[in-house]
Amino acid sequence: MSPTRAARFAAVTVAGCLLAGVAGMTVVGSDRSSAFDAQAASLEQTWTHDVAVGVPASSIAPLRARLSAKRPRGQSWSPIWWTTDGQGLLASLTRATNAAYAAAMTVQRDRAELILFDWQLEVGQQQTMLSPAEAAAGNSWPAELSAATTPDQIAALVGPWQVQLDTARTDVATAQQQAMIQAEVAVAGGPPGLISQATAAVSQASQDNLDPGEVPSLLAQLQDEEATGADPTQTSDLLYTALFQLNQLFSLNDELDGEMRPLEMLADQAAAEGTPNSATYLSEYQTLDQSFLGDTTYDELDALQSQEIGLQSAINADLTSDLCGHQVGGGQGKVITVSITFQEAVFYDNGCVVNATPVTTGRPGFATETGSFAVFYKASPFEMITTYPPGSPGWYPPTWVQWAMEYEAGGFFLHDAYWENQSAFGPGSQYDVDQDWASHGCIHIPTSLMGWLYDWTPLGTPVIVTS
Repeated sequence: MSPTRAARFAAVTVAGCLLAGVAGMTVVGSDRSSAFDAQAASLEQTWTHDVAVGVPASSIAPLRARLSAKRPRGQSWSPIWWTTDGQGLLASLTRATNAAYAAAMTVQRDRAELILFDWQLEVGQQQTMLSPAEAAAGNSWPAELSAATTPDQIAALVGPWQVQLDTARTDVATAQQQAMIQAEVAVAGGPPGLISQATAAVSQASQDNLDPGEVPSLLAQLQDEEATGADPTQTSDLLYTALFQLNQLFSLNDELDGEMRPLEMLADQAAAEGTPNSATYLSEYQTLDQSFLGDTTYDELDALQSQEIGLQSAINADLTSDLCGHQVGGGQGKVITVSITFQEAVFYDNGCVVNATPVTTGRPGFATETGSFAVFYKASPFEMITTYPPGSPGWYPPTWVQWAMEYEAGGFFLHDAYWENQSAFGPGSQYDVDQDWASHGCIHIPTSLMGWLYDWTPLGTPVIVTS
């Protein structure tokens, strides 16, 4: 064979081998591609199944995305399949799939086991307060949990178990409450003691214009049972609860009663200072005061207290924002103003409010004079001596006060009055009908403030008294 012919034969042989090799690799690639697609489809089916039985879709979504992004691209004959079979990706996704399923099972099992633990604890501690059937309701739960093989099967157990547990807890709380009430009834002296308390409570509710609720009807029922020898247990329990609610109403009413007077004086202070919204506050206070006198139930008074707190906050904010810039007579230094209408004294320094207090001015027949004056005499202590003869309306025994500042000739002072109830200062105090502390024309300042005022006030300080 010639050299040329031999070379041609060799080339043909190599080409044939190459073609055979390519054909072989194509077969391998096709097999790998088919195997990958089949396993990927199986994974997709597994994911669909797992989501259907309770595996969170949020756990599966990243796996679907990873398969889509990482799977080998190309047809079965593509050279990419000659170098990879994709089995590493599939194995990794399979492990992640199993882990997601296991995690879903763990989450649901943990929820179920927690409820089971709480149930066993509740029954163990409170079995005497549960019926036998209720106490035995959870006996089958461990076996039910063991039989559940998918997350959704366990989740289906959790709902009814939680309802059963909540019901048992409610029943226990009710039984405990009932036992406590019966113990309190015994402490109150049994039915006779409750009858005595309820009778007094109904009388107090009538005096305070409050709704006694069910107390009167339950009181009558309990009295009838006591008279006829019927079992009073249930009625006693109901009456105890109704009395408890009525006492809460009394407490709230007392709270509001103690809050309304300070609120009135706060509104009067705003009016005496002339804050921008003072007229509105006085109107709102009058409305609240009328409501307080008319409201009879706990809900009504509770709503009223919220309004009272809101009005108090609004007045305080108005007072705080309006401290300075006041135009008061007597120059730019220190000035004392007194409003007889609002029974309020306000103390200014260069047009700024530095303090304020409710006061008591002269009673009818001895009214405090209005006008512009100035402090011209100070003494501490000082003995107050009347010029009226004994037995006359203006007479009083010689009385020492701790601080006194005379601002009008003839014995008109700003002074403390220790004998006057400190909560009595303010609107209406000038009309004390018993004349226990009403003034003979002087201006009474609460003892708690008079010491400060005495030190703060130099001789010559203007005193402006308005009607």
